[in-house]
Amino acid sequence: MKDKTALLKIRFVLLMALFGLLGPLVRAIGLPSPVTACLRAWVSAVSLIAFCLVSRRPIDREEFRRTLLPMAVCGALIALDWIGLFAAYHYTTVATATVCYYVEPILILLASPLLLGERFTARHLICALTAFVGMVFVSGVAENGFAAADIRGPLFALLGATGYACVVLINKKLPGGDSILRTTVQLAVAALVTTPYVLLTERGALSIDLRGAVLLLLLGVGLTAIPYILYFSLILRIPARSVAIFSYADPVMAVLLSMFLLGEKMTLFGLVGTVLIIGAALISELGGNKSAPEASEEVKTGKEGE
Repeated sequence: MKDKTALLKIRFVLLMALFGLLGPLVRAIGLPSPVTACLRAWVSAVSLIAFCLVSRRPIDREEFRRTLLPMAVCGALIALDWIGLFAAYHYTTVATATVCYYVEPILILLASPLLLGERFTARHLICALTAFVGMVFVSGVAENGFAAADIRGPLFALLGATGYACVVLINKKLPGGDSILRTTVQLAVAALVTTPYVLLTERGALSIDLRGAVLLLLLGVGLTAIPYILYFSLILRIPARSVAIFSYADPVMAVLLSMFLLGEKMTLFGLVGTVLIIGAALISELGGNKSAPEASEEVKTGKEGE
């Protein structure tokens, strides 16, 4: 049981690291971020719908009716997540927006005992806060300070973080089911919700070349449709506190990729932040001797997710 849970956690870390490719890929596409987000949702949703039609995948009508409303709400929250983050980039720096946005794992950790009945120890809370401090270092805010910008920037980032945290909590609250069906519904609703936002905010002419179109297809299928199926499946099977801590693998990988692929230099603060995040994740999952009640709780959580 413990070995299986550990393997699931490793898969989740690798999946979050995969999302670190988003930054370089979005930059290479060359479209405004809100447009890219909208097209990403459409490409992923259409590809999943096409897959279901071509493969004649059976749909559990009872499950579809039971989960349609909460999955539609999650789709709208995914759109809120993306729109909030992109709006934050408009009003403040990427570093400030990123720090405010990555309070999301802490929101998940704090809400999990109340909404999911999962317990966490002081060690887990300290590790989450340490990982957040590491995120501050990685973002560059520790060196350059917060941008003296419109307060709407941090507020939009926090709005996006809240939306994302709610997506995780709602998906974990619902009993297991068809992850492909759930992903398709959520991304389709996200596409529908982001479209009016893009139409209202993007006035200029847009163009994309063949290379950008291929990268957009890769973004929608390889970095959204398929990973989101795995993501929604995995978060049902590991504790919320692990989802929270391991989510920081995304920004760490983004920083490392920007260094190796884009030639950006890692500062001392960035290196310290990376060590803090990785160390916090390891200590959270491996450090200390579990007391009997805590160990039994983790086994219980693992069984419920299978």
